[in-house]
Amino acid sequence: MRKSVLAILSMIFTSYSYSTSIYSSIEPKAEQVSIAISGINETINIAEYVKLKVSDLKRLTGKKLTLKERIAFRINQKRIKKTIRKDGTIDMDAYQKAAKEPFKWNWGGFFLGLLLPIVGLIITAFFKDDQRKNRIDSAAIGTLIACIAFLIFVLSSF
Repeated sequence: MRKSVLAILSMIFTSYSYSTSIYSSIEPKAEQVSIAISGINETINIAEYVKLKVSDLKRLTGKKLTLKERIAFRINQKRIKKTIRKDGTIDMDAYQKAAKEPFKWNWGGFFLGLLLPIVGLIITAFFKDDQRKNRIDSAAIGTLIACIAFLIFVLSSF
């Protein structure tokens, strides 16, 4: 009886130790991590990608970038640059979180931006929680709609 209990316990403990995963706590350097450039079959390390200019990317891909592609390129560069620490290592948690975080509409921020165009945008910047980025983006869209409506009203009165 004693041997069977010990055998069962040893099987349980060895199965748990067999299936454990060990993650390295060493953060990679920006020069060690490569990303693929869309349009060509080449990779470039993140340190060089952050310093890349639109004209350099145009030369690498061999085609002229549209306005939408240039804006997306710059936004992507800024997001990646925020994840690089001063010592040159990459904060992998922030890097993966930035890649997975989609925009989610926030009605409160939108109505603040729509009803109080500039002030509402400033107010939304003072709330600090996990919805902050989405709230600011929604308030900016509301402010933009309010400003366009105001311009149309002013221009139609002439």
